[in-house]
Amino acid sequence: MIRLALLLALLAAFSCKTSRHGPAANAPFVELKTGACFGFCPVIHLTVRNNGWVDYSGLQFAERQGRDSFQLSKDELRGLRQKVHQVNLWQYPDQIRSEVVDAPTATLTVFKHGQTKSVSGSIDRPEPLLELENDIKNLAEAHGFQVKRGINPNEPPIATRREVRVKLRPEINAGNWIMQFSEFRLQLIRRVSEENIWLIAYDPKQIAEPAVLELFKSSDGTLEAQPAPKD
Repeated sequence: MIRLALLLALLAAFSCKTSRHGPAANAPFVELKTGACFGFCPVIHLTVRNNGWVDYSGLQFAERQGRDSFQLSKDELRGLRQKVHQVNLWQYPDQIRSEVVDAPTATLTVFKHGQTKSVSGSIDRPEPLLELENDIKNLAEAHGFQVKRGINPNEPPIATRREVRVKLRPEINAGNWIMQFSEFRLQLIRRVSEENIWLIAYDPKQIAEPAVLELFKSSDGTLEAQPAPKD
């Protein structure tokens, strides 16, 4: 009877130790979720765990679709922990309002002592939040996960793609505007000015540049269309 009681006590102690240390090592400590935009911004989730494993989910317009994972090095994990501590999400409101309607949102979440703190916003969030988001993305990119640039399933191949620069009327939504040209392999690359100026990619094997420019110039909502400046 004494031996049985001792065995049960040892099992209970082992169970407590496992619950205290095992799950904590596998628990998340910071997470990044990105939202959609009017173009092809990648919608991804990255959850960094205490043991350095990172859970990846590619949801929409992501180069890698579905779930995957990768392991951070000790130095990478240490550096990220320091950054999370410096940024201190707890000092920010849960939602940071933005006046930029066509930029993707992002939500950063930290987990500490059974509590969570999330901060959501767009490209006009405070610089420390943008830096933390970028640091997490850089770690993913360093491990072969393309998370900064979205993929248009119908986009022209990168090897042959060409770009033009289009200025739209201030009230025009670029994502809605470009849908009228759905028969061509066009892609909104990025907004380059607050004056609603965009870089748009096309496939020269499908349509020549003069035809693209004429197509845009003759459309409703276009103020200017010209070749993109060379880098």
